[in-house]
Amino acid sequence: MSGRTVALLFSLILLLPGCLSSGEGGVELLGTEYKNPPEAPDFTLINQDGESVSLADYDGKVVVVAFIYTSCPDVCLIISANLHYIHQNLGNYGDDVEILSVTIDPARDTVAHLSEWTRAMGYEWNHLTNERGSVMQAVWDNWNVVVDAEHIANSLPPEGAHNRFAVLFPDNSTLKIDYPYEQLSTAAKADEFARLAFEQENTSIDMVAGTIGNFTANSSWSWELHRWDKADQTWTKEQSNLSEILMTAYTHFAWVASGSNVSLLPPGEDCMGHGWIMGTGASSHCMCDESWERDGENWMSCAPEGGEEANQSDGTNPHEESLGEYEVGHSTVTFIIDKQQRKRVAYSGIHWDVDEFLHDVRSLAYE
Repeated sequence: MSGRTVALLFSLILLLPGCLSSGEGGVELLGTEYKNPPEAPDFTLINQDGESVSLADYDGKVVVVAFIYTSCPDVCLIISANLHYIHQNLGNYGDDVEILSVTIDPARDTVAHLSEWTRAMGYEWNHLTNERGSVMQAVWDNWNVVVDAEHIANSLPPEGAHNRFAVLFPDNSTLKIDYPYEQLSTAAKADEFARLAFEQENTSIDMVAGTIGNFTANSSWSWELHRWDKADQTWTKEQSNLSEILMTAYTHFAWVASGSNVSLLPPGEDCMGHGWIMGTGASSHCMCDESWERDGENWMSCAPEGGEEANQSDGTNPHEESLGEYEVGHSTVTFIIDKQQRKRVAYSGIHWDVDEFLHDVRSLAYE
């Protein structure tokens, strides 16, 4: 946490608002109040339940917007504890107030992690994230939240990430479709990805009829859905329906004709997801990304450069260890947005009185 960054941002805020004024309509606000309340930048992110959430969804309500991350050892825990107190003490204003916590560490604060963490902490408000680094960075920029994102950016899916849908037909021929992850809608489900991927390839698919391309399942064979296991670098049978699965940058699927030779199915990702394949057949080999190298004698995979890790093929995230060590520096400001979706009050840092904050939330809800 950079004290200089927080102080700088707080100073900038003080240039915009007036000091603890009576506010619009005579409402007394105790935090740092904006003299000419600017419109709060809208955003659309994903909550801990995998649902799409926009700030605009809560037009007509008072919204508290906080920027936190779950692995924070101190500051964010205090802010979240304060928000929990506020959430528990809204009284009759509960229906008029929403709390949104936006992560500044999307590499670790995935939907699955936020789901587990909020349940463990007993927090019932929306905690928001997104796998796309560009989406999160745009939110931080729009809200003037300064984030030391060097390590985060390295562990987020690259902007050029692709999702793969492969097919192994009953005659053991194959089809491999790569679809740009960036072109999927926010909170896209796997069935949407399948539809778009096959449309891109101009290949017909009708799973109700059991038809993919020129092959239709019959009494002697059926289509079986597989999902790529990134950790084991293998295809495994998937029990869920495509419509139940939320897409991520590393989600890949395959339809496999029962009885076919699964070893012929193309891998879910080329070169462990860290390179691209040059050549074909026996001459094919990986051209690995910077800081990655071919994994020993296996010319179809990439591993982190140097050390024993270079001889391993377990798909370990090279940033995983560093993610456990660094602390994310970010400016700490918690905002209260009024019913007109304007920034009305800002509380900088963590040394603010939670009851004063609650007073301001209730005052704006009453306004």
